[in-house]
Parts: sequence; structure tokens; C-alpha cells
Amino acid sequence: MTASARNTIVPVVVLNWNGLNDTINCIDHLLAAKDVSLRVILVDNASDGDDYDQLKARYGDNRLVELRRNPENLGFALGMNRILAELLATGPEQRPRYVALLNNDAFPEPGWLAALVEAAESTGAGAVASRMLRYDNPGLLDNAGHVFLNTGEVLPRGSAEPAATFSEPADVEGSCGGACLLRLDMLQDIGLFDAFYSTGYEDAELGLRAWLAGYRQVYQPAAQIRHKVGASIDKIRDLDYAVTLQVNIHYAYFKLMPASVIFWNMPWIMLKTLGMLIVPALTGRWRLLKVQWLALWRTAARWPEIRRARSNRAPIRIRRREILRRQEFFLGRYWRYFRRFVLGREKTIFER
Repeated sequence: MTASARNTIVPVVVLNWNGLNDTINCIDHLLAAKDVSLRVILVDNASDGDDYDQLKARYGDNRLVELRRNPENLGFALGMNRILAELLATGPEQRPRYVALLNNDAFPEPGWLAALVEAAESTGAGAVASRMLRYDNPGLLDNAGHVFLNTGEVLPRGSAEPAATFSEPADVEGSCGGACLLRLDMLQDIGLFDAFYSTGYEDAELGLRAWLAGYRQVYQPAAQIRHKVGASIDKIRDLDYAVTLQVNIHYAYFKLMPASVIFWNMPWIMLKTLGMLIVPALTGRWRLLKVQWLALWRTAARWPEIRRARSNRAPIRIRRREILRRQEFFLGRYWRYFRRFVLGREKTIFER
């Protein structure tokens, strides 16, 4: 096979950890599409049972599937990084142009990968986000790329909103690592997933880093998947995970954002933080209050680590004025959250 032929093959990386049935469903959907040249890199992340043996029995003879097994569970970020580093080490002549990341609980529809590649080719984007629909209710969105708030959070665009509302391509500030396409030259420039993370928010930090480095990122609605929301995370979701997720949000913002932007946004950050402490106390949401307090404490304890990471961050190539222009003012979104989670008594992501 020539180098140019290898460059056109898109590796699709899927991690499995104690999710055999979902993983089989995911890989079968992927192989059935046959809409672009691909190879599946399927990694078992040290599952507890016989997942690897069953996956080997099912896909071991399939020339499109390369099966790996990690000796320990590396989580999402480090598990993906091991494969991404291998792809980057192949050298520019043989290196694929793109790599696709796909959750094992995400099931691509026909044309998914081809639509991602077409969007990257036509726009020159460094990352392309999929149209992620809820598995149990495909009329609702799970994710249509990321948005960035002036209070520091990177959030899923369109979550729980009607899917039809997000039927047009758009520029975004990142993409969900559960179903996206990344340009390997971009990763060569800005780096891989931050090893600070295990599972949770690593894709948000990478997207924010890419945006600040000047890479365009787009949402492609034609690249459609159905996602079992929370199926992977629910296996590890507990109080510590909830606190860690909030610490991860603080880490990404204070590691990456220019000091002038932080200074400009600090009044809103403080207002939002006070609200996240006062409202749970007034409404008896004690777990949410505990998560916020512990996250502030742990962020303060890890401040030296954040400062070190900040000194080694990727280059910022967009103007501060552009960052301020593109960020979304938090109040409208938090008012919707107030109605949904406070008045509607729905559990937040930190309380599940």
C-alpha cells in the first residue's frame, strides 16, 4: 500500500471497558456503513470479565479491526492518547490525515464518517463535531458541538433540545470526544489530551485549546449517531467523580485562558460561584452544595499544578477581543438551568 493510500484511511478508535454488548453494537454499526476507507482500532481498557476474549472471537479475523488490550484501565484520556501517539509517530508521509474517536455506546448511522471527512476537507477544520442524538429519544439532541461561557465552562451545545433545531452546519468551540473527527496535524501542534484528566472534560479542554490556538472547529449535522447518554460514565459516577468534574472545569479555564480575559470575566465567575453555593443551600440540595465546596477546596490545593500547566500551555493565536466576542454570556443559560434543575427539581450532572 502506498503512503498516499494509507493517508486516506481513517482510523476510528473505540475504547471498551465492561461494555461488551454496547461495543459489539457500535462496531457492527461502524463496519456496516462502508462509506469511507477505515480501520477500527478497538481497545479493551482492562475490562473485569472476558470482554477481550469475546471481542477477539468476533472480530479477530476481520482485517478492518485491530484489537488491543491494555493491562490496566487507563481511562478515556490516556487510553486514547496511547493510540494517538502511535499514529503521530508514524511520520508525516505515512500518517493519516484524520482520526475519528467514537464512544462504545455511540452507534453511527450510515454516512457518519464520510460526512465528518467531507466537512473537514471542505472547511479545513481541525475538528468536526457529530450530531449526537439521544438513543432512547432520537428527536432530542445530546450534543451538537461545544459552546464556551464567560464563566469558564465548556458545555454541550443543544443538549436536550429538539434535534431539528440544529440541522445546519456551524462553527463551534469544540466537539464531544464521543463522536468526532480530529486532524492529526492539529494534534501534532497543540498536543494530545491533557494527562491531568482521566474520564470527563478532557475533550472540552482539548477543544478549548484548539480554538485558542486558532483552529477552526465545525459541527456537521449530516454526521449522525445515536448515543446512550451516560452509559459509560454511569459505571464510575459517584461523589468523587462529580467533584473531580468540577475541578476539571476550573483547571481547564485557569490553565488556558489569557489573564486579561480572566480579569474581565472575574465578576461573572464570582457571581456564578456564589449562586452555585447559595441556591443549593436555600433549596436543600446538599449533595450539590458539597460538590461545589469540595471542588473549590481541591482546586485551591492544586493551584501550583495549574500554574505549572499554564506556563507550558499551547500557543494562543487568537486575539483577546475575539475570545470575548465568541464566549456566551452565562445568565440566559443559567436561567434555563434554574427552571430545569431548581424549579423542575431535576438532578444536575453533579447529583446523579
